[in-house]
Amino acid sequence: MRFRKSVKITKGVKLNLSKSGPSLTVGPGKGISFNVGSRGAYLNWSIPGTGVYDRVRLDTLAKKYLGLGRDEDKPEKKQEKKTEKKPAAKTAAKPSAKTAGKRAPAKQPEGPSAEELQLQALNEAFVHVGQLAADVPVRRTKAPAVDAKAIDREIDGWLNEVESPIPFAVQTEILPDRRTVFLDLDLPEIENMPAQKLVTLASGAVKIKAKSQKESREDYRTCVFGLGEFVASHALTLAPALDRAVVSAYTQRRSEKTGEVEDVFIYSVVFERGAFRKGYQDEDPAAFCGAQRSRYYVLASGVMKPIVPFEPEDIE
Repeated sequence: MRFRKSVKITKGVKLNLSKSGPSLTVGPGKGISFNVGSRGAYLNWSIPGTGVYDRVRLDTLAKKYLGLGRDEDKPEKKQEKKTEKKPAAKTAAKPSAKTAGKRAPAKQPEGPSAEELQLQALNEAFVHVGQLAADVPVRRTKAPAVDAKAIDREIDGWLNEVESPIPFAVQTEILPDRRTVFLDLDLPEIENMPAQKLVTLASGAVKIKAKSQKESREDYRTCVFGLGEFVASHALTLAPALDRAVVSAYTQRRSEKTGEVEDVFIYSVVFERGAFRKGYQDEDPAAFCGAQRSRYYVLASGVMKPIVPFEPEDIE
């Protein structure tokens, strides 16, 4: 039976209990939070609606910068004298007889700005995370024995070091007798998705435009299913003794009954090792996950409704 529970201690403080160990989340709101547990201490922050976010592991950061010399201990840089050059005076060119009366050539549209390029990169990172999923090797020899502790260390090490374009967290449970790993995936919020997109006009110019609600939900669905592929594929690559990975993804939503923010599962997928055929990363993640044994419910509006995830007793 799955064991994962969040207990609200006081406003902005939540105790998370799971089989992988307890953790504590402290934060005044969705924009920033501090989490400490068996996997380390993390600072999470985001600007809702912009796609700007970061997740920093504080203990790793401390080790990296601990003991660096102070500014006053560093040798001073030699000051170089800079001389300012005044721009030469420009004189307006007089039109010649040949060019007089002729229309000036049309101004070519400028290339995308740094802000536009950053927005495009953010959209690409969220929507195409599934393309970063691993090529899962097919087992052609006798399955090795399942060492649950060794597998847990491998996956835990990967989770601590992985450089993902999207912030996420995972809780693992390995069932040696079923050669299965259960991965409870804490998804990014839809508010963390970029709320804008780039549109190329008929003139060739590029313009930033707000996404429609439907577009935002479609992008989010592609993102979260792609993230499930990403996590499951790497877990099975790291653990050749396992036959499958069960990814159950949850997000945080406010309860209509209590008004409190609760964890809600929105999909659960059983990824068999043999399902990761060559080139699957280029397929639509939602379609690929839907072709597996799965549980999810998407309304016509694009909203993903809560579901009951797979439990260990559901796996043969």
